[in-house]
Amino acid sequence: MPRIAACLLGATLALVSCSQPPSFQTLSDSETSTLKNRIPPADPAKYRSVADAREWQNPYLIVQGEGIDARPISAATEAPTMAPADVVAYLEKLPSIAWPYGLVVAVQESGLRAPGDDARIKRNREELVRLLEKAGVKVDLWPSA
Repeated sequence: MPRIAACLLGATLALVSCSQPPSFQTLSDSETSTLKNRIPPADPAKYRSVADAREWQNPYLIVQGEGIDARPISAATEAPTMAPADVVAYLEKLPSIAWPYGLVVAVQESGLRAPGDDARIKRNREELVRLLEKAGVKVDLWPSA
């Protein structure tokens, strides 16, 4: 039985870490996220001691000037880039196993910036945080690398 669970976990993680982003339907203002209905609340005791972004086990979002890199687990995984408005729909598609800390995501601004990126990154971060909080997702802000 443990082998079956390990295979299922491996297949799930392989599926969600594909570099090709699936198409996402943006939630309208009248719709609400179902994440709160299927993922338990954030448990800070489970992630408080995580000091390295590569060790983070929940979704990890990196804010760039051109969009959000949405990584299903840790900063070290491949990620599709999407508009802030598409992130909640992306998170909705992740399996429950992608949320070991509960309903919390790490958010980090990109440290690599082109001239003029600061304002776009700030705007994308503010919109992303607003949409995540509206969906009931706790945001754990990480410093830029």
